[in-house]
Parts: sequence; C-alpha cells; structure tokens
Amino acid sequence: MVKILKKYSKMEVENADLPQHIAINSFATARAREIQVMNKALATSTTVKLAFQKLPMHMRRRAMSHNVKRLPRRVREIHLNQQMKSGIPPKHKRPSRKYRRRPYNLINEYTRRQRRVGWLNTHIWHAKRFHMTEKWGYRIPYSPCDKAFRACYRATKQHCLVQDISYNNCLEIEGDFDYIVENLNRMTDPRTGLSISAKCYTGGLREGNAILFRPDNRKVIGSVSFYWRPKSNDSNTRNICFWCHPAFYDELLNIFIKCCELQPCTSANDTGDVDKYANSQITLKILKWELCRFRLTGPLSNAILHDAFKLPDNSPMQPEWLRTHLNNPLSATSREFWESTECISSPSEVTPHIILPLIIADPRYYFTKKRGKVLPVLTEDTMNSSMSTNFSESPIWEETVRQAVRESKISNAKLDELRQQLLVPGTILDMVPANIPVLLIQVPGKKTREYTGYGSGWDIVFPSAWAQPIWLSLVMRGGRSGGLRQHEHLLFELDSHRFLYPDSSSGEQEERDASLKLKERYFKLPPNKRTNFAKFKISSPFDWNWKLLLSEWSVTKNPIEDFFVLRDKTALRDLQVMLSRRDRNDRLLESLEDNCLIPVKVTLMKKGCCQRFSIICVPRREDFKAEPCEPNCNDPNESARKLMRKEHKVLLARLKRKRKKGRRKGEVIPIDKEALKSYTSAMRKLWLPEASRIRSSCSREVMGFVKYGDFSLLEAKSKALGYITANSLSVLLNTGKNKVLVRNTNSKQYRLGTLEILNE
Repeated sequence: MVKILKKYSKMEVENADLPQHIAINSFATARAREIQVMNKALATSTTVKLAFQKLPMHMRRRAMSHNVKRLPRRVREIHLNQQMKSGIPPKHKRPSRKYRRRPYNLINEYTRRQRRVGWLNTHIWHAKRFHMTEKWGYRIPYSPCDKAFRACYRATKQHCLVQDISYNNCLEIEGDFDYIVENLNRMTDPRTGLSISAKCYTGGLREGNAILFRPDNRKVIGSVSFYWRPKSNDSNTRNICFWCHPAFYDELLNIFIKCCELQPCTSANDTGDVDKYANSQITLKILKWELCRFRLTGPLSNAILHDAFKLPDNSPMQPEWLRTHLNNPLSATSREFWESTECISSPSEVTPHIILPLIIADPRYYFTKKRGKVLPVLTEDTMNSSMSTNFSESPIWEETVRQAVRESKISNAKLDELRQQLLVPGTILDMVPANIPVLLIQVPGKKTREYTGYGSGWDIVFPSAWAQPIWLSLVMRGGRSGGLRQHEHLLFELDSHRFLYPDSSSGEQEERDASLKLKERYFKLPPNKRTNFAKFKISSPFDWNWKLLLSEWSVTKNPIEDFFVLRDKTALRDLQVMLSRRDRNDRLLESLEDNCLIPVKVTLMKKGCCQRFSIICVPRREDFKAEPCEPNCNDPNESARKLMRKEHKVLLARLKRKRKKGRRKGEVIPIDKEALKSYTSAMRKLWLPEASRIRSSCSREVMGFVKYGDFSLLEAKSKALGYITANSLSVLLNTGKNKVLVRNTNSKQYRLGTLEILNE
C-alpha cells in the first residue's frame, strides 16, 4: 500500500472509487496460489546444497555428513537420496563391540590381518605399548611409546633389556654329517673365521657365527648363527640349526634347495608354505613358526632367569619324554651347572657362546603378585665349570616333543578358574604344571678391556606356543622391553657391523628402501624448507654410492660394477696394526683390490655428532691444527628451477582458462597428467641431480661413507661405523696419522676423528 500511495498524488487518491465489498472466495484462492508458488520457490533453491547444509546453524553437527541419524527425521530421506545420486553406497550397521570382541571373531580377525605381514607371538602385547613397523614381511615392534631410549641403555648397562628377536627364522638340516659339511664348506670362507665343522662347534656345546656366500659367484648372503645337535650314538646322522635374518631368509632357503637338489616332501601348511624339503641324504625343515627366540641383555639377566625358571622334579606324574630325559645322567650335569650360575653377578662370567639345555615348569604357576626387580644372590660358592660332551642334548630337537608340549598347554581361562577355587587366594596351585624344553645360549658382549662384559646376556630358544607366558614372566621380574631401534643401537654400541652388508642382495635392497623413503620425505617439504645440498657440495645426500666412489679411487679408472667388503681377519688385523703404528706396508696395500671396501670405526675427537650418509674425507696437514670448513658454493641449478617454475605457473593458468571455457560450452577437458609427471621428475632432478663425481666433489677427498652414526652413551662421545675404499688408505698414510675428517650432509663444518679398522 505504501508503494501505491507513492505512485499517485493526493487528489487522485481522494477522488478514487473503491469497491464497497470484496469477494472472499476469489480473493483467498488468488492468495493461496501465491503462497504455494512462494513455498515451492523456497523449497527448490537454485543453489546446490546438501540436506544438512540447509539447516540453521544451531542445528548443524559435524557428523551429519556421514551419520544420517544426526539429521532431523524430516530431512533424512532427502539426504539418503542425495547420497544414492552421488554414487555413495549406503553404510551398513557395524556389529557391536561385544560381538566383535568374541574369542572366535577375534581369532578370525587376527588371522585375516596376518595374511599380508606376519605377527610375532608377542604381537598383541607389543602393539599396545610400542610403535610398530613393517619390515621384512613382519610387523615388528620398533620402539616403546614412552621416552625410554636412555632407560633401555641403562638396562643394558646396569639392569636387563628383553627383546623378542623371533623374526629371525630357524632352519634345521638333518642327514649325513659329511654331506652337510661338504655343501656348507662351499658356502663359507675359512679366512672369515672358524668353519662350521670346527671341533668347538660340532660337539654341540657352543653356538657359532658364520658368513655365508653364494656357491656360484661368491657373493655374500649374510651372517647366520648356528649350533649342532650333540652326537648321541655312533651314527653319522647329525642335525644343525641355522638362525638367519628375515631379509635374506628366502635367498638362503632357495640356495639350500638348489645346492643340495632338494624336493618338497610334505603338503603345504595353513600359510601356504612348504615346511620340509629332502633328498636321499638330508632333510631340510622350516621351523620359523615352531621356535621363538628372546634375548636378555644386561647384568641382571641371569638373576631374572633364575627367578622365573623353576626346574621340575622327576615324579610319576610327569610325561614320558620328561622322565626319559631326567633319568639321563647328562641332564643332571646341565642342571648342576645352571644352579651353580646363580651366584654370579653377570652373564659375562659364563663360558662364551655356551648352550645350556633346561626343562622348566609353566611360568604362569609362579607369576609374581606385582612387578619388581630381581637382584642377584651373591654367595661365596663358585660356578661349576665342568662340561660334558653331550652337555647340550635337549628334547627340543624332537618334533614329537614339541607337539606334545604345545598340546599340554592349558588356556589362561582354565588357569583362572582353577585359581578361583583356591581356599587361600594367591597360593600355588596343587597340580603338576606343564613342562617346557628350552635352550639357553650365552651372548658374550664386548671384549675390549675398558668395556668388558657390556652387552652380555642370554638367548632363550623355546617352542613358540609358550612365548606369551615366558615374556610376561621376564617383564614382571624387572626386564625392560625393547624393540628394533634398541637392537640396532646395541649393535652400534658393540661396534658391530652385523647390519645387512652393502655387498649383499639384502643389503642393497635395504639401502634402496632407506634412500627412497628419505627422498620422499625430502620432496614433501616446501622448497624453502629443503636443504640445498648443492651449496654444501654434497653430491650424494641420500645414497651410499659405493660403485661410483670405488670407480673414482680405482687405479685403472675403469667403472666398477661389483664390489665386496674385506672380511679376511688376518688382513684386517694387519691393517689396524699398520694404522696404529703409522708405518706403511706397501706389500699389504698392493694386495688389496680396487673394488674392496674396508669396515671402519671413526671416533670424533671433539664436539659434533655423526649422522647417516656423512662423508669420510682425507685430511690435509693443516687440518690437524684447526678443523676446516667447506667454502661457500653457489647452486648451478637455481636459475633453471626458477625459470621452470615460472613457465609451469604460466602453463597451469592457461590450462585453467581452457577448462573454464570448456565448462561454459558443456565440454570436459581432461587433465594432462603426463605433463605434470614430467615436470615433477625434471624438478626433482634439478634439486637432486644424479651424482657424476664423489671423490673430488668437495674441498677434501672423499674416501667413504658413514653407515650408522650417533652419540655413543657407552663411550660418552660421538662415533660412526662405515666403510672406506681400500685405495684411499695409501693416501691417508701419507698424512702420517690415523686421523680423518667427517662432515654431515647438512653442514659445512668438518670434524676430526680417529680411524680404526673393525675386525669382528
């Protein structure tokens, strides 16, 4: 009415003729049509909105987009129709947690999740307390969730560190002794140490370590641990067990099968793997799922084992295999020896690598009421050092015994029911517990004068069905649990190069995986957060480029396609003597080949901390007075990257305008993915160009790389383990000192360190 009054003058309004009455029916019908049109316009908006987006702000919830029950009832059907038009399938109701946590459903779920990667028998315990990682086909605990790095070191130094190393696989060979030794000698080298057929090993008293090579091209496979079954009669049939790293387990198994011409003789198990191969003279058994191995490191590991392991008595209630073993006089000898070790303060006092067979009772019957720390009982008694020829004979070698031990285990639920029936809660159950055959293997640790005994402990080998009870019994008595990170750091503290060797197939694969992972992490950073390695004169920041480095140090300057690590113990010892005395031995240096890498240890003299991929360089005489610094350098690819980035932005803008024009015309213009991929690869090559030279890439000649570097808590200084080229030693000796320079990839500062030749 206000708008009408504005259109007419006052005189016209006063003289207007208005109707005396209104037809109610026609007026209401016209207004009703207008209201319907208005409601329809409000309901069918031209803007594209989902059902939950049309609600007022106070009624919106974050979970509305995926949970229809969060919407009001009047718009739920509209929301479901919109999802169906979008191609989103309707979500089914998830079973309740009570249903999902049923024992039968849990077992099926765990079995399904182990199809891709294998689980350790202690996986459930570790998964709740550890960061887990997938490596070598297993789900392995990496490090504890709490801040336990220094605590784990203190455990190895003063207490006890417990680790589950069952991812190392076990292979057993049974057959003619001469045939086994003949084939194994083809895979070993006497220059690397004692052979597998040495007398100290064939008796079954000690565990040995050997480096295996491929029989065809003598390329290294890896380092394995082994022990023989003691000889029980005059027969020439013997058994030997190998524990190998999972990274080269398949390679070693295939070489055994090919070398001995073995054929599968049993049907495949539930996992689809064949568990036995044989020929006319030997049988190869795969025990990777039958035996577990725990490692206890530290001075209290002996006291924890004595408190956790209770030895059974010979009674008529025991099974037949146990009574037969206890009636053997040799079993009493092993029992007396184990009881005599209770008075020692550290496992380093026991004979190195000794194998001690024991029969222990079910540890669940003797669980402690609360977690504590077990201390050694020091007395004036002396340890019994007498050892018999068949000291290490154990029922664990028999497959029937392992099966009987697995079947004799009662469930935890049944054990809890028996405990509830006790008149006095907390007392020991009045029944004979199940018995478990185990092997205790002494680990000697470090052998230097200053740190003698560090890293010593015990390894426990037992049937896999008893992994969880034994693990809990060790942890409840003060064992600190560790993972793969603690295992690697312990090897670093022991100056051990028993990582995966760089000249092996498994080591090359491990280096490629580590390099690829670091490169992906590097290129995820924005350009202003990336380290420009060209300005640091680092040509290979994420690769151990051994072949190129050896080719540059080669006398003939020919490209080297294959290389090896020097493992001759005599040659390594002579090289260390030559370095320590600083006298040149040209005959020894000339005997080294051009494609040879030498394992070394570098200990920094002052401050600084070594890292992986750091370069080891030859110093100059003036560097001994003051640590040098790399001069400033410009990046030659910086202008090319800026130009490419600018052209790429122009290209993206042009493609964007082209897509907009296509949408207006109703056309769909596809995205040129190949152009985007080519730009990414070209830009990455400008950031990390392929190395063309390493030796003379910076102001000091590069002679090697650091494979593992960190701060040593044991020696209270930074050190590094790595490899150098053999021909670089002659240049280093010209300086007159056994000092080298180490520089991290993200720094220009060189650090002076002492070089030592490692000889494990």
